[in-house]
Parts: sequence; structure tokens; C-alpha cells
Amino acid sequence: LPLPDIMPGTFPELATAKRRHKSTTDIPYRGNVCLLPPSPLGFTETEQNFLRRCSLRETKSVSRSPRHALSVPNMGTNSPLRVFHSSPLHSAPLSPAQSNISSATREMERLAKARSKLLESESNQTPTLPPETREQLRYVSKDGKCRVNLCHISERGRFMSDIFTSFVDLQYRWFLFVFMMCYITTWFLFAGLYFFNAAFRGDLEQEHHLDTPANHFVDQTPCYLGVDGFISALLFSVETQRTIGYGSRTVSPTCHEGVLLVMIQCIVGSMIDALMVGCMFAKISRPKKRAETLLFSRTCVIANRDDQLCLMFRLGDLRESHMVDAKVRAKLIKSRQTAEGEFLPLEQTEIDLGYETGSDRLFLVEPQVIQHNIDSNSPLWELGPDQLRRQQFEIIVILEGIVEATMMCQAKTSYIETEIEWGARFEPCMTLEKGSFRVDLRRFHTTYQVPLPHCSASQAHQFMTLSDQKLQSHKSGQDLETWMEGATEEDKTKQPSYGFIIGNIQEE
Repeated sequence: LPLPDIMPGTFPELATAKRRHKSTTDIPYRGNVCLLPPSPLGFTETEQNFLRRCSLRETKSVSRSPRHALSVPNMGTNSPLRVFHSSPLHSAPLSPAQSNISSATREMERLAKARSKLLESESNQTPTLPPETREQLRYVSKDGKCRVNLCHISERGRFMSDIFTSFVDLQYRWFLFVFMMCYITTWFLFAGLYFFNAAFRGDLEQEHHLDTPANHFVDQTPCYLGVDGFISALLFSVETQRTIGYGSRTVSPTCHEGVLLVMIQCIVGSMIDALMVGCMFAKISRPKKRAETLLFSRTCVIANRDDQLCLMFRLGDLRESHMVDAKVRAKLIKSRQTAEGEFLPLEQTEIDLGYETGSDRLFLVEPQVIQHNIDSNSPLWELGPDQLRRQQFEIIVILEGIVEATMMCQAKTSYIETEIEWGARFEPCMTLEKGSFRVDLRRFHTTYQVPLPHCSASQAHQFMTLSDQKLQSHKSGQDLETWMEGATEEDKTKQPSYGFIIGNIQEE
């Protein structure tokens, strides 16, 4: 049988039962509502208790089951039995494939589907969390860092296939560690090869001085002149790879394997130089810190602009070297549940900032206020000040542009529901002084209150539509009364006619 999300813990079979949907904030149910119909479905009392799925604390045999307001639709004050019997799923005809299923199974499936069709009521939504707890639940921090950790990655070899990007993405301490270990490893590796080669040839058993003439060793010429131990072999490896060339340690032309090792070390050293220098240049030249000089306002504001309810925020640039082809976009992050009962954690919804009109492309010389018109296509269409205090969502703002003489730069920030001011505007921060424009950054985050109705854009639109209809009907009534009065006066002033003359006929 398709069991619901949460089952009572009174049976050992359900001791390991877990909720399918996990969220950050769990709250208990309120009231006393059960989704099972009271009539028996062919089960015994024990089986009914086993299959019972209650939304609230029932009797002593049922434990209190927590749920999340975003993952499980809220029942409100409606009776679930009335919803169950009035649901279109309850009266839908069964297909031939479903006719073989027992009535209890069909009832349970209908219950699950009917439950997923229920929407959250406005009176009981996600509760307000403490500021410290809500700050920890951010999807993107205020400085633009994404708080998403990837775990249980089984295929680690994918990172080594793109070793250049893996090196560049490392933190500086690990990057410098890998940078030094590449050189130190090759130095010690080839020093060991030189040392074992000299020991295999027996050159280390003979004592040679650095000032001994080369023609003195006619019969026994060492492979590496000046190498009499591992330390001297290490110095010879460093001098060879770094092309220092002090002149005291050389390889004999009669030692073919020594010449081959020197050639291999030179090639490997050149490859390491190219890789490490390229990674270092890419690491330093990345405009990652360029976002430190891009400012975002601490809060968003909602106010009317040109008779349109708008969500607004401000951004600016502190540097005189401006970004080229700057673009801004925003997304709404919120969890929801589909009509089929599927839980979508952190669903991303696009917030239009003027893509069709080109308002999202900025000439970011002075601080600018970016606006989003809250219309019927906006995800904030039915959001009012009361719903704003009960909802849990996050608005991600992304600013992208090309930094002069470098590459693409991206800066991010986020606004949660407690950082949106209803009925406020930003103070102007630009003035004209002595023939030039001056930007006062002390007013960058400052806002002031403006009158705004405490209703959503959808409610305001409905109210304006009703007002226009009433005004039109009232105007039509006045026009009709005016016409009737004019017609009555015209009838009174009209003289009676006692003949059918041509002038009267034409007048009629």
C-alpha cells in the first residue's frame, strides 16, 4: 500500500520510518484532523491503526509528528473529509488497470493525491524564525558565497581530467603547497636517480677532489664530476633543472645514461614551469576580489513607481575603472510542493529586471536603483506585507560584467524576507556641486518610509478594477439621467402640430 510520509511510531515495523521530505524548520501540527475516512475499508481495527495517518496529535497511541510548512500543504480549518469527498479525484472513473486494485488501495491513493492538492492557508504558514537561525539558513550569504556543500562524490577522477582548473580553484595555501611540492619532488626524484646511477657505476667509492685535473682519470672517468653523495647529487639536480650552472658539477660525455637523465630533467622542468607559471598567472589575474568593490544595498524596498508596485534595490561601483557590459539578473529561491505531491527544495524562479526592454544592461558609473515591476507574471504578485512576514524565501541578485584588461567578473548577494522593507524608497545620493556630480556613499543604504497600502499587487489590481467598473457604471447612470432630463424638457417645449405640412414631416 502507498504509505503516507509520516506514520505513528507505535509498531516495530515503523520504528525506522523516516520522512521523505526534510527541511530546515519543522513545526508541529495544530488542531485535530485525520485524513482517513471514518468508515472501515475492510480492515480490522489493528490494521486501521497501522494505516492511520493523522496530521495532528491524536490519542495516546499516536505520537506527535512534526512537519514543515513548505513541504506538506496546510489543511487550514477545513474538514479533510469534506475536501476528500469534494475532491475531483474522489469521483474520477477508474481505468481497467485500476479495477483490480482493492478499494482500500484506491482510497489510500486518492487520499495522497487529495492531500497534495491542498494549498497552504494564509492564516497558518511558515513561522517567523529568530534572526540568528534564519541567517544560518541562507542559500547565498551577503558577501556572495553559496552555502552548498557537495558530498559523497564517488568519481574523483573527473577533477584530475581538468587538472589546470583544479589547480586554479584551489585555495591559496593549498595552491602554494602544490606549487612548491612539484619542484621539490622533481629535485629529489632526479637526485635519487643520479645518486643510484653513480653508486651503481662505483663512482662514490672513489674519492675525487674538485680541483683534480680531468686527464688524471684516463682509465676511470666518473659519470658525474663533483658528485660524491646524495647532497651533492641533490645540488646537481637543482642546478640542472634551474639552469644555474656553477661549473663545479658536470656530467661526463662518456656516461650516456647521465646525459639521458639530464635531458629528461630539462624537459620535465620546462613542463612544470609552464604549468605552474600559467596556474599562478590565472590565479592572480582572476577578478574574484573585484566583487569587494561592488556594493549592494543591505535591504530591498517595495514602493510605487509610475503607478506600478515595484521591488527595488541599489547597486554601485567604487572603482574608477568601470565594468564593461554589466548585466544584472535576479532569482527567487523558495521550496514548494507540486500538485502531484513532489517536494521541490529551493526551486529557482526568474525575476524579470527588464530583459526585454534592456533595463538589465547597465552603465554602472554611479549608483543605480534596479526595479522589478510586480505584475501578474511576477512571483511576488500575491505577496503582501502580511504574507511577507510569514513566508520563507530568498532573492538572489547576480551582477556580471567584464573587468577592463582582465576577464569576466561576477558578484552576488541575497535578500531574505526580513530584509525587504514594505513602503520605503532609497534616499538620493547624487548631487551636482561645482560643475560635477558628487556621490555621497553615506546615503547608499539609507531609506525613508512612504505611504503604501497594506495589500498585495493582486489585491490592489482587483480593487482598482472594481473601482473603475463602479466609476464607469456611475458615469453611465449620470449620462442616462442627463439624457432623460433633456428629453423631458424637449417634450415640454415642443409646440403641438395641427397639420401635416412638409416642414413638420421633414422635422420629424
